[in-house]
Amino acid sequence: MAARILVVDDLPMNIELLKEILIPEGYIVDSAESGEEALDKVFNDPPDLILLDVMMPGMNGYEVCRKIRENKSLPYIPIIYITASELEQENVIEGLGAGGDDYICKPFEIAELLARILSCLRVKVLYDELAKTKAELSRYVSLSTRRMVENEIQHDQAEPTDRDAYVTILFSDIRGFTQIAEGMAPADVFAKLNINIGKQLRIIEKYKGIIEKLNGDEVMAIFDGPDMGANAIGCALEIIQELSESGDKGESDLFNVGIGINTGNIYLGSLGNEFFRDYTIIGNTVNIAARLCGLADKFQVLFTETTLKSINPEQFCFQSIGRKTLKGLSKPIEVFKATL
Repeated sequence: MAARILVVDDLPMNIELLKEILIPEGYIVDSAESGEEALDKVFNDPPDLILLDVMMPGMNGYEVCRKIRENKSLPYIPIIYITASELEQENVIEGLGAGGDDYICKPFEIAELLARILSCLRVKVLYDELAKTKAELSRYVSLSTRRMVENEIQHDQAEPTDRDAYVTILFSDIRGFTQIAEGMAPADVFAKLNINIGKQLRIIEKYKGIIEKLNGDEVMAIFDGPDMGANAIGCALEIIQELSESGDKGESDLFNVGIGINTGNIYLGSLGNEFFRDYTIIGNTVNIAARLCGLADKFQVLFTETTLKSINPEQFCFQSIGRKTLKGLSKPIEVFKATL
């Protein structure tokens, strides 16, 4: 597919000149005559490369480049400055510091311009392949593990500096999974389970949850930020609604999940040795969420008082089911049931 190049220059004649050079080379060329117009086009339909005039009225090229680099939702876009002024060291430093990739001075040699464009596009291919690989790996590796590996690569240390966090944990698993699976062919169990887990993962992502672990029929997710409790409960209720409707259609008993939610401090740490290492979260907060999940009936969402304190009580329908003694705890805790 032909690369798309955005030419940004306040002089239409300069834009036309670049189009006459680039289009015969097989490039698709779009244009913008101001920094504001350029940003609007980049944010709405990112090009593969930008040729950016430095000296423009209003927003200059450095400001345009800086705003593009500040937008973390954009893919990597090579930016080549085109300037009519003689380059000084301070100009180069400012432009590269703003996020530019290369410079070319007017008047330029056509061969040099095309060579610089090809060079930058080769770098973009590598960036895009890396982003694709990272996205694919993220489907199989938990976020905490990826962060640990990235931190180790970037800072040559095996563990991140932030070790403690206050989060909401959600556990979900299927009621009576072992008995249900016993009477089914393994391939059928796998296929049905994959449908169930797929539905849950989409909903967890919608509510900004982080998938920490998948273990057979069990899903563990983390929610953080000011709305973590509300996001976790909202997510759980939507999972229950989605899977109960699947069960109503007679698809399978493998949709009968129970969910436990708890909020509190957790510890992020690396377990293992040089042969195998897993970066995971541990703590009583995790244990309680898992115990609540085990206590929940099918299509039931149970959560703790610490989670209740993190939400607006008027946002959800819920009721106390009393104080429950959970395995591993010396004292009973009050448990609440959320309902649709």
